[in-house]
Amino acid sequence: MARTMVFIDHMNFHIALGSLFSPETAPRLDYNELPRQIVASINAGELMKTILFIPKPDEFLMQDEGFEKYYLWAAGMRVQRNFDVVEGAHMARPTKPDVPMNIKYNETYYKVEKGTDVNIAIYSLRMAFFNAYDTAVFVSGDTDYLPIYDTLRVMGKLVMLAVVKGQYIGRLIPNVDGFINLDKKFFEKCTLRDKLVKHKEKRQ
Repeated sequence: MARTMVFIDHMNFHIALGSLFSPETAPRLDYNELPRQIVASINAGELMKTILFIPKPDEFLMQDEGFEKYYLWAAGMRVQRNFDVVEGAHMARPTKPDVPMNIKYNETYYKVEKGTDVNIAIYSLRMAFFNAYDTAVFVSGDTDYLPIYDTLRVMGKLVMLAVVKGQYIGRLIPNVDGFINLDKKFFEKCTLRDKLVKHKEKRQ
């Protein structure tokens, strides 16, 4: 059976998910079930490991309650089995040199994400070199990863994409072995709400 690893560019995925759903209908996803459902949907064999790539907010951004909650949630995923979390950086920069940044006023700063692309390249290629998997599934619509996909395919690995419906992947399709569009119906299979309901039913 083919061995599969799932590499999730979480910021790219999170932004696309926000475009698919309205804030009121956005699901709370089970990030253990999400990769299992992706692998099952594309018949990619056995899920060996999931790696979640996140940007760690700097001290300034940590003053924002939303950013703090996001980071604590993502960092907490490390306790899951066969699940790694790899941190990049999320840094704030002043919009104008002469205006101090204020976390309460978005117009005083902008955010820069660093390290995610490099981390995904290092982890996916290193694991491929040591033959830790046969198929790599990338949850991202980012074209920056095209050189990674080409290299992995030269190494004899299958490269699959899982993208949120609505993400444009026209430039990516020639460089991968297959892809799946994750629509609203798909996400219904991997929500935390469903997991909690099933857990209550078992207890009863």
